[in-house]
Amino acid sequence: MNGRQFILKYRESITWGAALILLFFMNTESTFSLCPFNALGIWCPGCGIGHSIHHTLHLDLITAWQEHKLGIPATAVLIWQLIKSLPIINKNNNYEPGTSITGYTGY
Repeated sequence: MNGRQFILKYRESITWGAALILLFFMNTESTFSLCPFNALGIWCPGCGIGHSIHHTLHLDLITAWQEHKLGIPATAVLIWQLIKSLPIINKNNNYEPGTSITGYTGY
């Protein structure tokens, strides 16, 4: 298997793993934000969820809850997606992006 085939086969695992690693090591002391609403000074319902995921990954659940209420469930979803996409779990590589978190493909 060459590098291109490896990336194509494991792209989802690489994506979820990289997202979790980046969120784990993100600098929460900085005020920098990628949110365009924040840059315009408009309230955003998603702002703070990255910090909340960071604190959840560091098992600081109280701070995570204070940063954003959906950070803890979002972390669980990210970890679930990573586990679900691992070739050890999904040996047939039949995971399709359209499947839901429950595995139900009916919609």
